[in-house]
Amino acid sequence: MRKVVNFSKKKNFWSGEPDLDLLNTQIREIENDGWHVVSVAANSHFIIGITSYTILIESMN
Repeated sequence: MRKVVNFSKKKNFWSGEPDLDLLNTQIREIENDGWHVVSVAANSHFIIGITSYTILIESMN
């Protein structure tokens, strides 16, 4: 089974880009829960830059 997860948590209110340290932590937690990360894609806005990440995961079972 595959799932798509959107990650967009920012470091703080003024930060324009998502918190990469928190993203890496989330990926480790996902993998520890028995999921495999297939791909990570950056989502961007024309002016702002990277606004979020889309993560494709699949079950290891």
